[in-house]
Amino acid sequence: MKSRRLQPVIKVAKNREEDAALALIEYRKVVDQHEAKLIELKQYHAEYILRLNEGSRIGMNIAQINDYRSFIARLALAVAQQETLLKECEQQLKDKNSAWMLTRARHQALGKVVERYQQQEHEVSEKREQAESDERAQHMRKRYPP
Repeated sequence: MKSRRLQPVIKVAKNREEDAALALIEYRKVVDQHEAKLIELKQYHAEYILRLNEGSRIGMNIAQINDYRSFIARLALAVAQQETLLKECEQQLKDKNSAWMLTRARHQALGKVVERYQQQEHEVSEKREQAESDERAQHMRKRYPP
């Protein structure tokens, strides 16, 4: 029976779909971590700009102002790098989502093929049973005519 022979193929397709789904879930966590880090860096950046502005108003010395400016520049660079990293990770997440959708579609397509084979096998079986029943009835009529 074709439907039984395809069961190992279906199992492999199901496992691949599950693996792709797990990879997608795990990578979503990575993207979430990068997003959280970006938010944190942006908050630090904004906070230090506020501190610099406050310090400038209350009379911070030049060395402190330069230190703040230098640190703010490093934070701005870190924000830019994190944004780039996040964009790359989001693209990889899209790729993993596409991979999962492809494996899911393959698994579903194989499932439909198996269903179609099972339906055909069921129809063949019903026809065979009907033919056997008809043959028995005909045999009975020959043996015991009315």
